[in-house]
Amino acid sequence: MQFQPANSIDEQRSLESLVDLIATGAFNLFVDHLPDGLLVLDDSDLAIAINSPARTMCRFEEDVIGMPFGELIAISALEEESRERLAGEQNRLELLLHFTDGRSVLATRRTLRDQAGEKHLKLLFLRDLHLFDHQRRSASGVAPGNLFRFLSQRSGGPDFATQRQLVPELDALLENGSRALQQGARLLLSGESGSGKTEIARFLHRSIATAEEPFVHVNCAAIPESLFESEMFGYEKGTFTGALSTGKAGLIEAANGGTLFLDEVGEIPLSLQAKLLKFLEDGIVGRIGSRVEKKASVRIMSATNKDLWQLVDDRQFRSDLYYRLAVINLEVTPLRQHPPLIRHLVDYFLDRINILREPKLSLSTETVNLLCRYDYPGNIRELHNVIQQLSVMAGGIALPAHLPPRLLEHCGYAPGAVPQPGTDSNARPLKELVKEYETRLINQAIEEHGSKRKAADALGVNIGTIVRKTKQ
Repeated sequence: MQFQPANSIDEQRSLESLVDLIATGAFNLFVDHLPDGLLVLDDSDLAIAINSPARTMCRFEEDVIGMPFGELIAISALEEESRERLAGEQNRLELLLHFTDGRSVLATRRTLRDQAGEKHLKLLFLRDLHLFDHQRRSASGVAPGNLFRFLSQRSGGPDFATQRQLVPELDALLENGSRALQQGARLLLSGESGSGKTEIARFLHRSIATAEEPFVHVNCAAIPESLFESEMFGYEKGTFTGALSTGKAGLIEAANGGTLFLDEVGEIPLSLQAKLLKFLEDGIVGRIGSRVEKKASVRIMSATNKDLWQLVDDRQFRSDLYYRLAVINLEVTPLRQHPPLIRHLVDYFLDRINILREPKLSLSTETVNLLCRYDYPGNIRELHNVIQQLSVMAGGIALPAHLPPRLLEHCGYAPGAVPQPGTDSNARPLKELVKEYETRLINQAIEEHGSKRKAADALGVNIGTIVRKTKQ
């Protein structure tokens, strides 16, 4: 028996039948039980199916069926850069996407077409890497833990002892911050997003507080305006519809005797700044719906990535609140201003990832060089995300090809300069090719860093190796 290839009419009918199937309840019941998220788009880029895991990952609270793909990703919980990358027109892609709450998802897009190319469906698969890692470790019997938790969620936190030696500005900031808190002064940390303000706040709290004293981190940008007052000050039972029958203590009460860290303080609603100001003036806190007021003794630290003075000029932030919060204003400098810190953090993140990773991840010399040359507009958070991407995309050794395209483009990386498989250069002995490539890297490092000793440090070898190989 001979099998005849399907013609375009058969393929078109098959595709149309699949579209009809997608509209049925049976299809939705099936895809809702998939472990990964699935979004199906028709040839007009309209959403025709989405399963429950995808809704949960993207934080969709409304029905998105029939919505154009561009509008759909605009209301998702994706970070802006991930939205732009996902909006590309490629029919087949794999991307590491980041959500505003810190989660990471591997997105894979595939396209089904009929032979004539007139009809098609796009399938977007979303895999939650945190969940995948948990399942992988559970299946292998590895002790529970989250491989990709950020520094603030790890025991011990950053290695500030080393970082202070590498960055004198950081050493001075931590010294001044500790002195300010010891004297009861309120502290404002300002700096670009991802520069480590939260980690610095935690360190400063630990430097002066006992183990029993609480550290309450309040992300002001994550609390809806309608809930801000009740979250900060608490409420009595029966105060409003949906209130807990027992009432609830506010975050200020929870921080009593310890430290209250107001992160993204520039996002506090203007209508509620007056009530916070009153607490800062007299230290008295009262729950919503209660006539009883309590004294709360808390240290206050704040952080912002915005120009609060500009917000004051725009009448979006009260000047008297600014003066209450910024008794001492410390500027956290961006990562790009401290190249030695970049190399330290690369090694630090790599060590943390390798605690639970098999096989252990290593970075090629060229990959390390590219990581150290990039300027990281997203600062430490972006560097952490890049190392996380390498851990997902690479096997045992991370090569430049595993790095994000934006990083390679910024560093002017030209993979064509390296002999590629299939070219005439591969007819030469491997040893000769490796030696030529090694010499090119060494000369480039010497030119970039200005001396053989600095080039040796950058390449992770001793000076004798550089001297010997340049003589050869």
